Amino acid sequence: MARIAGKSANFSFNSVAIEDELSSVEMSYEVNLPEVTSFGDSAAEFVEGLPTGAFSVSGFWDGAASQGDATIFGQVTSGEAAFIFQPTGEAADANNANYTGNALVKSYRIRAEVGGPVAYDTEFQVNGAIARAVS
Repeated sequence: MARIAGKSANFSFNSVAIEDELSSVEMSYEVNLPEVTSFGDSAAEFVEGLPTGAFSVSGFWDGAASQGDATIFGQVTSGEAAFIFQPTGEAADANNANYTGNALVKSYRIRAEVGGPVAYDTEFQVNGAIARAVS
């Protein structure tokens, strides 16, 4: 397996490619593991529950109508929208997994600093499963 740099990653939300303004994308997929330990057990016991996915993205703010601010802010409290994450920036194949699904905007923060760029951070809560495509 070859190692790659993240410089070519693609991310789109609500059919808008916003990777041209992003500086980081983080996907997390966690499984709920409720504890079911009883008095007779010699150690903690858990059962596998349902998974939940989330994305955190950070980037440089662009107020144009076809960019991240309009896309993300416009989706706040408007329900879920589709996402596509391509870590390699390539279409899905045996060496390039792509992740898709639907997500809700959980938070959207804009920050401006003297001497720095205007930037934003967004958290998306995946609604349902994340699909992993390889071809």
